[in-house]
Amino acid sequence: MEEKKAKLEAALFLSEDPIERKEIADVLNLGSIGYVDMLIQEFQEMLEDDHRGLELVETAQGYELKVKSSHIGDVDHLAPHQDLNSGELRTLSIIAYNAPVGQKHIIDVRGNRAYQHIKELVKRGFISKEKDGRTSELDVTDFFLDYFNIDSLEEFKELDQQEMHETL
Repeated sequence: MEEKKAKLEAALFLSEDPIERKEIADVLNLGSIGYVDMLIQEFQEMLEDDHRGLELVETAQGYELKVKSSHIGDVDHLAPHQDLNSGELRTLSIIAYNAPVGQKHIIDVRGNRAYQHIKELVKRGFISKEKDGRTSELDVTDFFLDYFNIDSLEEFKELDQQEMHETL
């Protein structure tokens, strides 16, 4: 059982996106979702101890490890911008590059998972979402600019262009 929890922890640590229960069963070579649920519950309880720095969070897409909010202020400088998962960062970058942009366009580009990314980005204050007919218009906020230490969207787009030229 401890070895399975260790493998679960390793999988959650390495995964860029939340992991669904079925995928956990596959990674751990388990046939029973019930056993996966029991393993997740035990692992989650283990992380709830005050001396642990991580927590297991269930999202609409699955499970992921996050730094406990009580510790984030002490360690966030070590890995700037890591409090957003890679899917959220990709969605945010497309929104920022095209802002203001219709939500439908983002969903067309990123797929249905982007709905959850958008919801989280709005909740965290990175983007604003205003109803516009049958869709919503998405735009970045001042918090986005402050968080990434940029003065304007134009500066963001220039940085993106510079990085593309440097990699070619």
